[in-house]
Amino acid sequence: MYSLTAVQAQLLAFIKEEIASKGLAPSVDEMRGHMRFGSKSGVHRILLALEERGHIMRLKHRARAIKILEDK
Repeated sequence: MYSLTAVQAQLLAFIKEEIASKGLAPSVDEMRGHMRFGSKSGVHRILLALEERGHIMRLKHRARAIKILEDK
């Protein structure tokens, strides 16, 4: 796994907290609000980076389908 920027780490921590407390990943809009971004495209870029770096896995065409990949 590759190291993360501060913003990537913040979003990953938020996703982990939401999954732990609610049992499902936050929506893209909830992530946008938490990160105080003006648009959802910023969230999508960070999610892509987290996926490319091996921290999460997303299932296509499924809402809130984010799986946290454990450190190996």
